[in-house]
Amino acid sequence: MRRRNPDRICADLERLGVAPELTQSISERLMPLSSELSPEAYEAMLSGVSLAFGVQGGALEDLRKTARDLDEIQHLLNAFTGELRKLDEALETLAAYALRLRTQGATSTRVVH
Repeated sequence: MRRRNPDRICADLERLGVAPELTQSISERLMPLSSELSPEAYEAMLSGVSLAFGVQGGALEDLRKTARDLDEIQHLLNAFTGELRKLDEALETLAAYALRLRTQGATSTRVVH
């Protein structure tokens, strides 16, 4: 059987849709096996790797989408928390004002509506 070099394996993997950033590490692992395989078996091996990458790639994209969704939810909750703090401060101010009006009203004969 003929010996295949890592660059050739990388190129073949990229041709089948494997991400370029992964082909180097995959080709290093496939290198010992590739020299013992017939051209048909070599192509079958690369097809299997490509299929596995496709499945893994879909799961990775789902994970990225979930992480983006969680970041967005966290951002919305942080904004909501900030708005609740502002509301709490406004209610405390109104409560203090109402208490002052009540205590002033108790000492005067004026009617407050």
